[in-house]
Amino acid sequence: MMTISNANPIEFKKLQKQYLIVYLLVMGADWLQGPYLYKLYRSYGLDLSQIACLFLTGFFSGAIAGTAMGSAADTIGRRKMCLGFCTMSICGLFLRQIDSYSVLFLSHILSGLCTALLYSVFEAWYVSEHTSRGFPNEWRARTFATGTFLNGLVAILAGVSANGLVSWWGYGAPYYGAIVLLATAAVVIQSIWTENYGEGDGKTDTQLIHTLKEGCRTLWNDTNIIILGTAQTFFECSMYVFVLLYTPAVENAVGARELPLGMLFSTLMFAVMMGSLTFRVIERQVKIIAFLDYSHILALALGLASFSFGVMSYFEPTSIVLLVSSYHIFEFTTGLYYPAISSLKADVIPEETRAGVMTLLRIPMNLGVGFLMWHVEDLSTATMFAICGLMTLAGCVLVTLTYRSKITPVIPSP
Repeated sequence: MMTISNANPIEFKKLQKQYLIVYLLVMGADWLQGPYLYKLYRSYGLDLSQIACLFLTGFFSGAIAGTAMGSAADTIGRRKMCLGFCTMSICGLFLRQIDSYSVLFLSHILSGLCTALLYSVFEAWYVSEHTSRGFPNEWRARTFATGTFLNGLVAILAGVSANGLVSWWGYGAPYYGAIVLLATAAVVIQSIWTENYGEGDGKTDTQLIHTLKEGCRTLWNDTNIIILGTAQTFFECSMYVFVLLYTPAVENAVGARELPLGMLFSTLMFAVMMGSLTFRVIERQVKIIAFLDYSHILALALGLASFSFGVMSYFEPTSIVLLVSSYHIFEFTTGLYYPAISSLKADVIPEETRAGVMTLLRIPMNLGVGFLMWHVEDLSTATMFAICGLMTLAGCVLVTLTYRSKITPVIPSP
């Protein structure tokens, strides 16, 4: 294994490119589905409670079956599971074109499985490859920050593309575009990715139950992982509630006027890019990092998110300007949040159970979102935003007061 002193920047850039190509393709497919999902379901004649029920199905699917599949990636191979993600996602998108509520339920079951994999096995594959090739741990943050920035750019393009596709071929068109991106990602994974494993190294006698037990033991023995998991739950619960409610909230504020939702989505993603750029500026300043490490950046993101939800709650639906401004503040915080929490998890989660632990951490998030979705008809949009504000504030306080930082010198990346 390479040491820090002889780590090859060219080889690092090559690995980074292999990961980011796939990451941006699958995230582009995910973003294409976002701007008009609510409108697609409304075109099927579904009301908000029925749409929320579909979302609920996906989150429970991710919490139960998605956890098992994500944990299995440590044993059967993360590359294989990434290919499985692409296959299941494509099937789910085809089903989403069918105007049948039972078929849409099946689509969201597949979507829940895929979401659990999207936010665990791709990152686990990269961290394993980065570590096994001997690159400095500090360089991982650069990859995550670059990925978040480029992801924002891809999301902007996805929003503009979704707008164009819908105007040409209707609300279902962006989903066919997503299928093309996923198929391309599968070809790239098959062609240039190598396989890696966690515990068991691909041996069939390593059982899923054992993998889950080891993941639970890892969680129990490391308070920092539990704190990160709790912060992740609070932030991402709020994020998914925002995804469901931001369209009806802004429509309620403007009345009957037709909104260019794809363009709004693109400007929100520009705010994500600005957040990731801010992370990179902070992360590159060695003197600042000596005081302000990744856990503090995470706390900052949670605190700003709480503020933005407070504004949403108070001014919905009385001020469209302040409502949309608060949307952009929240999306700015996601640009800070993702590279910060990814870097922290890469440091504290052991390699042998990485994918399993990361999917276990998503269980409370899935259940929390499911609980909130279940009550979406009982609570006003302003109340839901207020709950999100309280959750992100609690996450900010928790990380600030209890996370045990292990500040290390920053090694400049190539």
